[in-house]
Amino acid sequence: MKLRHWASLTGLLAVLSESTLAGCPKEGVELPAGNLSRALISLGRQCRVSLVVEAESAAHIPVPAQQLSTPDGSITPALNALLSSTPLTFTHTGTNAVAVLTRPEEEESTEGDLVPLPAEEVTVTGRSLTGSHLRYLKLDSYAPIDVLAQPELEITGAQTVAELLKYLPAVSGNSTSTSVTNGGNGTATVTLRGLPASNTLVLINGRRIVSNGFGGEAADLNTIPLSAVDRIEVLKDGASAVYGSDAIAGVVNILLRQDFEGFSVSTYYGQSSRDDQQTESYNLTWGTGSEQGHLMLSLAQYRQGEILSRDRNLSASADNREWGGTDLRSSASPQAYIALTDKVVTNSENGYRTWNPEDLYNFREFTSALVPSERQSLYVAGKRALEDNVEFHTEAMVVRTRSEAKLAPTPIFTRFDNGDLTIAANQVYNPFEEDVTDVRKRVVELGPRLQSNGTDTWRFNTGFKGLINNWQWELVATTHYTQAHETLNNLIDPHRLSAGLKGPDVCSASSGCVPVNLLGPSGSIDAAQLDFIRAENEVDGASRMTSLTYIADGPLGQNSAGDILAAAGVEVRRESIDLTSTEADGLSLIGGVASGAATGERLIGEAFAEISLPLAKDSLWLDGAVRYSDYSDFGNTANPKIAFRWRPWPSVLVRASYATGFKAPTLVDMNQRGSQSQEYLFDPCTNSNADQLPGCRGRADQARIQYLTEFGGNPALQPETSDNRALGLVWTPGDFTGFHASLDIFEIRQNDVIDTSPQYLINQNAYNGFFSERVQRDAKGDITRIIATRLNIGAREVTGMDTSLRYQHQSKSLGLIRWSMNSSHIYRYLNQLAPGSPIEDLAGTFIDAASGGTGSLPDWKANTGVYWQKGRWEGGYTVHFVSAMDESFTLNDKPVNRSIDSWTTHDLQVAYAVPAGMRFAIGIDNMLDQSPPFAASAFNDNFDGRTYDLTGRYWYTTFSFNM
Repeated sequence: MKLRHWASLTGLLAVLSESTLAGCPKEGVELPAGNLSRALISLGRQCRVSLVVEAESAAHIPVPAQQLSTPDGSITPALNALLSSTPLTFTHTGTNAVAVLTRPEEEESTEGDLVPLPAEEVTVTGRSLTGSHLRYLKLDSYAPIDVLAQPELEITGAQTVAELLKYLPAVSGNSTSTSVTNGGNGTATVTLRGLPASNTLVLINGRRIVSNGFGGEAADLNTIPLSAVDRIEVLKDGASAVYGSDAIAGVVNILLRQDFEGFSVSTYYGQSSRDDQQTESYNLTWGTGSEQGHLMLSLAQYRQGEILSRDRNLSASADNREWGGTDLRSSASPQAYIALTDKVVTNSENGYRTWNPEDLYNFREFTSALVPSERQSLYVAGKRALEDNVEFHTEAMVVRTRSEAKLAPTPIFTRFDNGDLTIAANQVYNPFEEDVTDVRKRVVELGPRLQSNGTDTWRFNTGFKGLINNWQWELVATTHYTQAHETLNNLIDPHRLSAGLKGPDVCSASSGCVPVNLLGPSGSIDAAQLDFIRAENEVDGASRMTSLTYIADGPLGQNSAGDILAAAGVEVRRESIDLTSTEADGLSLIGGVASGAATGERLIGEAFAEISLPLAKDSLWLDGAVRYSDYSDFGNTANPKIAFRWRPWPSVLVRASYATGFKAPTLVDMNQRGSQSQEYLFDPCTNSNADQLPGCRGRADQARIQYLTEFGGNPALQPETSDNRALGLVWTPGDFTGFHASLDIFEIRQNDVIDTSPQYLINQNAYNGFFSERVQRDAKGDITRIIATRLNIGAREVTGMDTSLRYQHQSKSLGLIRWSMNSSHIYRYLNQLAPGSPIEDLAGTFIDAASGGTGSLPDWKANTGVYWQKGRWEGGYTVHFVSAMDESFTLNDKPVNRSIDSWTTHDLQVAYAVPAGMRFAIGIDNMLDQSPPFAASAFNDNFDGRTYDLTGRYWYTTFSFNM
């Protein structure tokens, strides 16, 4: 059998049936006239089974219009009847798919029920599996791949790609989502192995896509509608030799529906048990096809409600002392912190009084814990058969996303913010008859800051593919464009505020200046003052990518062990960004972030090749790949990969691989200028032992938690490089065909990591006296500015293990029962911020991203579930687990190490299908209402929103109709 000819025909996948083998209408199915491929598509759609077929054979077999019997809803009799007069047979390739393949010569017919085989043992995709351009059945994949097909997507109840991937065991670290408010920008990313999002490559239909509109380091998952997704393949291995830059930690390949026929509409509504986070979605899909072509349309609308920090006990206050943490409330309060020559005072009902720590301000009263957002999408896919085995295909997608986060009113730190903010002794509102340099005021009169994010994304792919002498070829042209806009209002212009704090000689009515009262009680800043100082920050960004790719694959020849398969191709790609933001003469607005500006483009030319060489028939293979990349801005690089697959016994597969990888510096990394923000950092010079530290000039202000930081690009940056090693074992006992087990050990060594950690700079400055030109302090030892320019200075080494266990059992009395367990273990995560600095093992630790850390890196992350299907009923029960972690922080001048508790949640879904094509489901996420574990060093809401979920118990229901 020539496996290279396989292509998939995927029917409508629904999971409400006696099993995937018994979901057909009991009255039978009607199939259209045409070729066998079209008939199988129709059969799969009506029986809600994924059919995978050797397309070249099926496309040339004519079949008449016919009605086939499906007694008890079983697809087996219909397949027997349809294929009886053809050279094809079928086998069950897993829980939700049936493969139609060439009949072995000794087999005359297929009778009886299908024999279930483990889903990951026979991973049939009908196209090149993620991690390779070779198009053949990957019965023996040399890399660990998680495949999430439509039934798995449906049973989770997830409504976004980011939500679905968040709980995968291999995902940890600093991914972004709408759970990240202060510091978020409305985007969502995925981080495999705890490495930054820039080290995980996201593909759509195997093709590279543009990064987010702000020229960020990774693709925005929010621009990919889950309703259009057919399946997701997660390659947990380095793949720069196949795909180029960014595929160091792995690849997430999102495969969209393309062969859907019929009409489908679905709705979703959910809300938390506390009557918030009301979320709804509506999806419509239509498709039609014939022997000559196919056309599909998908529309989706999604709207997610809000959770406010004050509405959960864990996140209601920034004072964490009752939880065993520190008081993170802000010294910038509505009553003001006013430092005079001999004392610190604040406002009260009876005038000024001495300030004390209980006057700190709880900014969580205003903040969003989950950002409300909405998305609309349109996806169109079409293909047309031409002459001479050539097919034309095209895809277009338009996605619109919007979100709005709430932040506390703008704080002013006159001593540490941009500009000359000293309050003159003769200022009209200054009663102290002295210059006041240190006032910390929360301008609640402005109202909360509202951060609005919007992204519009357009993707268009078109091309041709065909067959010449058993070699398949494809020529594809793509253009992707993402435009993003961010607005943050109720900020303060530092220049106007500076003028308003001076005496009548500078600030007068004749000069158009309005004096500003920072020394009065809450409410003392009137409308005229607010109008004078109010400002709004806007960020506009656009990312563009155009590419032309040619790929060919086929048989290179044969040896005594079998076919030698090969693939080769070239790609030319142009990437560009254009990022601008509001600035006040080069200074960030008070209360906001100056994203600065970045404009740049690059031209990339790449050539790649792969080979699969059998060394011993059905037992030993050598696979290799290499990719050469030439970048117009930093040079070229070549990255190989080599892998072995060995079957010592039919039920055992041993796989091993070695590869090098690289991550090109982003255009923002190389070109950004003028970026400023108030970063949440810790200065060791605030401890009582500051006099003993080389870099301190006395004890700095202990009440500060934010420091003005200036970031910058570096055009001399070079790529990050990596070495990936993997060793795996797969066991599928032949006499126990419903069972599958795998164990994979991985190691990633990374060098020349691009880093800009301001926390590292502060630590080195305080403890060793280094970087004094980057960590600028005033005469009292307080930090006035940190300059953090990107450099190739870091190194990492990550070692761990993935395990997978699956079992399925089918009987007439019980139906189909599936059990699965997946886990990922990080054994070691060595991190060196710069040459000569200490090497830290971060495995099992949490260091907040707000202070430049790697986020949550649990030793173990796992999920397990039991799923049941019988008749038109279906149920699913899933358990998610995150192991305990360690964190470090300073409490009362002393370092404290504490444990963050482990976290376990339970999800349940029950569904029922009506014969008319309707499906109802109800589900409960976090059934036991388990709160996230408290993290003392987490700035946002006292827990890590990138790893856990604050929602609590969450109810949802879905309805779908298919015809």
